[in-house]
Amino acid sequence: MGQSGWIGHALSDRYRIESLLGQGGMSAVYKGTDPNLRRTVAIKLIHSHLSEDPQFVSRFEEEAAAVAQLKHPNIIQVYDFDNDGDTYYMVLEFVPGETLQARLRKVNQGNQHMSPEDVRRIVAGVCDALEYAHKRGMIHRDVKPANVMITPEGQPVLMDFGIAKIVGGKQHTATGNVIGTASYISPEQVRGETLDARVDIYALGVMLFEMLSGRPPFEGDSAMTVMMKHVNEPVPDLTQLNPDVPPALVEVTMKALEKDRNRRYGSTAEMADALRSADLTAEATGLGTASPAGAGGSPPRTMRPTPPASRSGTGGRRDGSGAGAGGGRMAWLAGGGLLAVVLGCVVIGGVGLFLYSRMNSSQAVAAPTLTDTPVSATTQAPPTTALTATVQPPSATPEASLTPSPTTPAGPFARIDGIHLDGNRYIVDYETFGYTEALPGMHVHFFFNTVPPEQAGVPGSGPWYVWGGPRPFNGYSLSDKPSGATQMCALAANPNHTVVANSGNCVDLP
Repeated sequence: MGQSGWIGHALSDRYRIESLLGQGGMSAVYKGTDPNLRRTVAIKLIHSHLSEDPQFVSRFEEEAAAVAQLKHPNIIQVYDFDNDGDTYYMVLEFVPGETLQARLRKVNQGNQHMSPEDVRRIVAGVCDALEYAHKRGMIHRDVKPANVMITPEGQPVLMDFGIAKIVGGKQHTATGNVIGTASYISPEQVRGETLDARVDIYALGVMLFEMLSGRPPFEGDSAMTVMMKHVNEPVPDLTQLNPDVPPALVEVTMKALEKDRNRRYGSTAEMADALRSADLTAEATGLGTASPAGAGGSPPRTMRPTPPASRSGTGGRRDGSGAGAGGGRMAWLAGGGLLAVVLGCVVIGGVGLFLYSRMNSSQAVAAPTLTDTPVSATTQAPPTTALTATVQPPSATPEASLTPSPTTPAGPFARIDGIHLDGNRYIVDYETFGYTEALPGMHVHFFFNTVPPEQAGVPGSGPWYVWGGPRPFNGYSLSDKPSGATQMCALAANPNHTVVANSGNCVDLP
């Protein structure tokens, strides 16, 4: 029977179908009436082609019975599950209101963003629902705005456990099947790994990102493109999409979106606590944020600039220790004036050193830990430096330790020859020595020099881009560049994504 053919029909001579509410790949949902209990209900009808699959029906019955046991104010209630001939259906609580997806669409059409208070309340409520389900062995696996209903009172209600996985239950799907929605799918789902509750935490992070910025973190022309971005690409800088996002919410979002699930929140309860304790009064303007978390990267840390000393002769210092007009001026002469003289000397010396290096181009001026790579006089290429996987001290700025690179490196080696911009995208010309990059197989890891080389591959924890060709590399755009990055780097990588020490170089960004 077609979708419109169900209107006015009574399932099992009881549930009368009134109108279509929505449909998906597995079912269609109708508004209906239960005359026995005199209440409005939602009726989910399983598509006929799935009803003919005994394995699917068995799985659906198992999960429907489990979901029916979930009784939580933020989870839609299941009332009944039955079949009318060959038609299998589920009767659920009818929740008035609109989906979060519809709410986001309205906000985006008005060129606005959801308020941080609304975002926190809604996502924390969904966290509560998932924590309740997780403790009872249920993983949702399809958390997204379309599956969250917002009641007229603003309460979030999580819906559609239709593809939920019961921990320890029967396995009805083929090994390696990817189940979920591409924009909200976790890296481990894409890789076909054993799943746990942290897939729902990742999906919550995607939903948070979308609610705060107006778009999901990864978009593409196909589902496969989007899924591979979840695996390989760093999360875009949320503050560039919406500078008004409170830094505390940025941190929660980035931690939930860690590609390494061991670095995410340990539970949805922990994530809900972080949301409810987040300071939403801090202004994003004037706050610096660390680079966005990427493939296993750490969540950004917010930094408040030190308040500058007062420029008023009567104000003194802002820390309260300043004197009056005379005291402020004397402090400047005794402290600030001397500092200015010292800084001036440093600047003059630096300029002189720069001019000297320009006049003597054959002699490279090297910092104590950097040694420039020889560049042919006929090659107009930016400075390149070879990488080693030397571990930096914890207090040091994460920056690659550098050693000279041979003109023709011994393999395996990945060498960047030059970088230029095509619009807002980096185009990287590179060569490999001793191997040809391919996936699966030996390939290249590209990353920015804010990541130490020892963290640019498994078991590292920094963001890197897995590349198996074709050449040139074009995986990064300007928006992907972390704050403070000055170079892009490459390392040869083994099939298991471990990197080969001292097997690449870094080149200055244009």
